[in-house]
Amino acid sequence: MKPAPFAYHAPTCTEDAVALLAEHGDQARLLAGGQTLMPLMASRKVRGGHLIDLNRVPELSFVSRTDRLRIGALTRLRQLENDPAVRSAAPLLSRATALAGPVQVRNRATVGGALAYADPAAELPAVAVALGARVELRGSRVRSVPAEDFFLGAHQTALSGAEVLAAVEFPPSDSACAIEKISPRPGLALAGAVAVLGGDTCRLVLFGVAPTPVRPAAAEAALARGAPPDEVADAAVAGLDPHGTGAASRHVLARGAVARVVATVRNGVTHG
Repeated sequence: MKPAPFAYHAPTCTEDAVALLAEHGDQARLLAGGQTLMPLMASRKVRGGHLIDLNRVPELSFVSRTDRLRIGALTRLRQLENDPAVRSAAPLLSRATALAGPVQVRNRATVGGALAYADPAAELPAVAVALGARVELRGSRVRSVPAEDFFLGAHQTALSGAEVLAAVEFPPSDSACAIEKISPRPGLALAGAVAVLGGDTCRLVLFGVAPTPVRPAAAEAALARGAPPDEVADAAVAGLDPHGTGAASRHVLARGAVARVVATVRNGVTHG
């Protein structure tokens, strides 16, 4: 099947992209890496009369590090995986991007696309929440949204129809961190967990078990007080919705992922 007919636009700056979104409204679709959008358009599960290609907007592709790590939305996942600044400032982010599909996908997929698509089983939304990231959105004004407030549901975010996800910003951190996912096949996360522990930070985030990344409060409290990994894991899945197709099996897998990340971050705090 071929995509439905559409008009193609290639803006060269963010302002022009925003203007095109405002002009075409619900008929506009933004193209970054295209790893998700193009198959959906080809199958006609997604239709749009206007395709706005961001790949000629150079200001959206960058990695900079000052007091915070700042990453442009068009930055490829493969670059995040290998960039020395990312590995130094946010090693968890580098590790997570290495898990985000085969290398052919990581060479094209972008950090902005991964966040904006808000796949419940994706690693990057959970990592953004775990690290306390903020997402920069540009429309008629610029606003910065905490990652924890950005994800509203499966494939639903706080991004409005007339905004471009421009960048994501990560605060400095020297905490121990870990990510685990359990996949039925490489590149597909069925359930997973992210943990960040050290100093005043104690965050545990589950992905693949709910429409958005989940921070289980009871499990975080157990992690903070030094409870054994299995106890933290039991607390993490106790409050999850038991209903839904495959919920029970996903929760079993998530429990295993939590136990592993807890053991890993505890080792990092002890021996880091």
